[in-house]
Amino acid sequence: MIIDGHVHVCEPPYTQEKAHVNVVGGRPLTMPVKKADFTAEILLRDMDKHHIDKSVIMAFPGLLSNEFLSRVVKKLSNRLIGFASVPDPKNAEESISILTKAVKQLGLKGLKLHPDYHKFSPADPEVIPLMQCAADFDIPVLIHSFAGGVIRGYFEHNVPKNVDILKSRVPGLKIIIAHMAGPRFLDLLTIGQIHGVFVETSWGLPLVADLFGTEFVRKFIRSVGVDKFIFGSDWSGTPHPAMQEQLDLIQNLDLTEAEKKKILGGNIAKVLRITA
Repeated sequence: MIIDGHVHVCEPPYTQEKAHVNVVGGRPLTMPVKKADFTAEILLRDMDKHHIDKSVIMAFPGLLSNEFLSRVVKKLSNRLIGFASVPDPKNAEESISILTKAVKQLGLKGLKLHPDYHKFSPADPEVIPLMQCAADFDIPVLIHSFAGGVIRGYFEHNVPKNVDILKSRVPGLKIIIAHMAGPRFLDLLTIGQIHGVFVETSWGLPLVADLFGTEFVRKFIRSVGVDKFIFGSDWSGTPHPAMQEQLDLIQNLDLTEAEKKKILGGNIAKVLRITA
């Protein structure tokens, strides 16, 4: 079974306008894809093209609400899984209320957080109540981690050391570090090995392969632990070449077939308790 552990779609209206989200300070960020090319139906078409069995869709404030996502994944529960979002992780009362509704009423299976979009660090003490809530629900939290990414000035919010601090405060939390921590990927040699921490591959894995080669990637994956890696494409509308690029890269690594199956779906299936 192949499971894409990190994708996005938007909600209506599906026009020829570019999708956009509001980022730090309420500034709009325009995405390179038209809303009409950024739907769950088109995602399913690309999944079929690349032989992907299931995908995990991330809610995102201003792009895809928890409520709309819930309707999508309930309609296509055999193919799609939903992760909730909250507008302000540091607002404990509001965020816990939203997450509780998302899990208990909407049927979402995890939480997606984006430090530089939402102006917080996983090391902020204010996020502990929300993280403890996620741990109590036994759901994973996928945290964007690509230092020096889209928004300037939030490099330190996205470095893996913040996950280390968060885990020390909420030991029972399951965390998925998105994008393999980008240029800070070497930190995963220690932080990626912490119990309950997993590593999602989008953008980071191709970056490391380009810079250091596939033999380095193989050694790196085994050093961190094959059981830690989760294939994710960060699909955000079509065309999206990164989906096929990553699948080819993982399939061509000098790993055993059993190891590749873990990365391509087995590990995230265990995290989400998917049996079929």
